Amino acid sequence: MSILAGCGVHRVAFGKELIEFQLRRSDRKTLAITVASDASVTVTAPRRAALNAVVAKVRRRAVWIRRQQGYFQKFLPILPPRRYVSGETHRFLGRQYRLKVVESSEEEVKLKGRFLHVETRRKRDTARVRALVEGWFIKRASVAFERSLSSCLKQFNGHVATAPRLRLRRMRKRWGSCTQDGVIYLNPELVKTAGTCIDYVVTHELCHLVYPHHGREFYQLLQRIMPDWERRKTRLESVAL
Repeated sequence: MSILAGCGVHRVAFGKELIEFQLRRSDRKTLAITVASDASVTVTAPRRAALNAVVAKVRRRAVWIRRQQGYFQKFLPILPPRRYVSGETHRFLGRQYRLKVVESSEEEVKLKGRFLHVETRRKRDTARVRALVEGWFIKRASVAFERSLSSCLKQFNGHVATAPRLRLRRMRKRWGSCTQDGVIYLNPELVKTAGTCIDYVVTHELCHLVYPHHGREFYQLLQRIMPDWERRKTRLESVAL
């Protein structure tokens, strides 16, 4: 691999721990390290910066990175593991729904009032219930995200020349990401948040197709397209991944 390559996820040893970071390339002249409120680390480097130089810079800033992550992790909510039994609460588009599992000859999931209704021939098989629920969320996520992308793209007035492709990808610490060749990846867990939060993430990634960094131009475009993005971001940050 070329020392100039390496966009993607990398890890740097720090004592007995590893610091994981997402590396992006841009036209900027200096290297920038940001720690997001979900404790994820993004490094934006000049296109010609050698990968070993990037890694060395991250290692030198390791103490600061860990301090920032520690600060943000204090605010991350801790959720109990899902059991996929009746009475459990699940979120969809920002609203809470109570899970109701019933014995049936059918195998389907649907919303009924404030209930997420699961019909299955194996009511006590929580693995099967989980598979049905997760499958339902994936389908709903695809529909909701495509609708959001279509709506948000109209606000760019030609800034994004070609409509990006949309893909779902489970990410441990990120709601979304994009590639230089015009693919936007969204975490399917995002469908559990409010529609305004989904639009914020989609708009954020669309802005990255214009400016692949978090520099001044990026935020100027984001502010112009979505003036209330900070309020939406704050609401999103209250949701656990």
